[in-house]
Amino acid sequence: MRRPTIQLEKGWEMHCPLSLRVISLVFLTLALSIVAAEAQDALGGSGYLPPAPQPLDEAATPREDLLILDEIRQATGREARFINYAAKPAETAAPAAPATKPCQECKKPKPMPNPYKGVFYDNNFNYLENPCNTRHNIGDFMKRRHLGRSVVFDVGGEYRLRHDNINLLSRHNDYLLHRTRIYGNVQVSNWFRFYMEAIDAVTNYEDAPVGPGDENRFDALNLFGDLKIMDNSQGDLWFRGGRQELLYGAQRLVSPLDWANTRRTFDGFKLFWRGKDWNVDGFWTRPVSIWQHLPPVNTKFDHPILSQEFAGLYITRQGLKNANLEFFFLRYADALPMPPVSPVNFNYNTLGMRIKKSRNDWHYEFEGGWQGGRYGELFHSAGYATIGGGRTFKCLPMDPVLWVYYDWASGDNNPNDAINTTFNQNFPLGHKYFGWMDLVGRQNIRDFNIRLTMNPSKKVTWIVWWHLFHLDQARDALYNPLSVPIRRDPSGAAGTYVGQELDMLVKFQLRQRTSLTFGYCHLFGGSFLANTGGIGGQDFYYSELVQRF
Repeated sequence: MRRPTIQLEKGWEMHCPLSLRVISLVFLTLALSIVAAEAQDALGGSGYLPPAPQPLDEAATPREDLLILDEIRQATGREARFINYAAKPAETAAPAAPATKPCQECKKPKPMPNPYKGVFYDNNFNYLENPCNTRHNIGDFMKRRHLGRSVVFDVGGEYRLRHDNINLLSRHNDYLLHRTRIYGNVQVSNWFRFYMEAIDAVTNYEDAPVGPGDENRFDALNLFGDLKIMDNSQGDLWFRGGRQELLYGAQRLVSPLDWANTRRTFDGFKLFWRGKDWNVDGFWTRPVSIWQHLPPVNTKFDHPILSQEFAGLYITRQGLKNANLEFFFLRYADALPMPPVSPVNFNYNTLGMRIKKSRNDWHYEFEGGWQGGRYGELFHSAGYATIGGGRTFKCLPMDPVLWVYYDWASGDNNPNDAINTTFNQNFPLGHKYFGWMDLVGRQNIRDFNIRLTMNPSKKVTWIVWWHLFHLDQARDALYNPLSVPIRRDPSGAAGTYVGQELDMLVKFQLRQRTSLTFGYCHLFGGSFLANTGGIGGQDFYYSELVQRF
């Protein structure tokens, strides 16, 4: 996209500096957010007008009488009972029983719940229907709106503005990414639901061609219906059909990839059970490609990859105290080659589990699995594992939480034999776990990493994350989070030391649904990068503003 210019009166032309554009956009968005929030506070903290004062008897209370009542309250410190003697005498009726729990029992305010989830179709705004709720936020006036007795609808969304300055290896870019998501949810009683979500993702002022996941102009991110097909005392069984995002567990293998400007989605169906002790999801889908909006292919409406299928069974144990227990089977197959991700057809079947538990101030997590199948004409056998331990230091300032992790995903030590042992990471949130520079994916990698999280205040979060990367097998490639091989030495002479990465982040929660984040990453390149094309750029900076509504 050509850089915009400012036309001056004398015909001069000058380029608007990117830094000035970024600062202007950030402060303009912040100003609008704060003005809207303050306007809501002036109206009682919500998008509704304050309710009119209720009369004290059957007749309307005159304005001057209300003033008299206020004077009595101020003079005596007591409530005065007003009797309208002009009203027609009526029989004294016993007070009606309250229809809901008296709000006097809700004097102690509870923390505002976070209604937004990793996928917006799981958002929960039920707290707005609590008659004792006095907390509202921007956009709440369009949540839990009733049409008659059986229909409830919600409308909401998110706007995200991010500035990326990338100087990594041979990639250099300095640009803005805008993303707008708007959703509508319609629920009919407790047996049917229709959900739709649109996305508009665009970039501006880029110095290099856009990459996969950067742009997708006004498209369908979610478009599905839910139908309850069984309901009993043990749980509910639902059917879902249509376009849908998928998110499971810690998102190491299945994620909508929120970091990308476009997010990831699928077309297919799902049967899911929501029970007292277990949640079970079985799904069959076709992935919607994030590559289809790159030149020269630029489809107007996203379509799935008809040669691919992604299916699975995900089981989660409910009711465990401070613990997560999950079991899963995932199948990812492609009947046709798909360069640059795969030069041959494949089918991968992954069987794994995850457990995470906290006890007192100590935490631990394990996730791992075995993967079998075919890679072209080769037999495929691979695996991955993550093990970590951490502790919360409540006795120290800022409540620091320290985690130490080791991540491993197998590689192929002999490209010429009859077996392929490179693990395939399916559809992960690689950005979170293998460095924010998005250089490394969960394939042929060993990563020892340490993460420190601190909270200087309730609205400020600091994260420092350090990684030490080695290839699992020297003759295999270095793969990025999209499973694309970016560096390779078939002889193995370049070694396995990829390098180290230091990631730092500070996040400010400006309002309940407004956040501002600044991040910086630096790569300390190792011998493998130096011997396979050089290290080049080693820095990445970004700033991000998010407003939800």
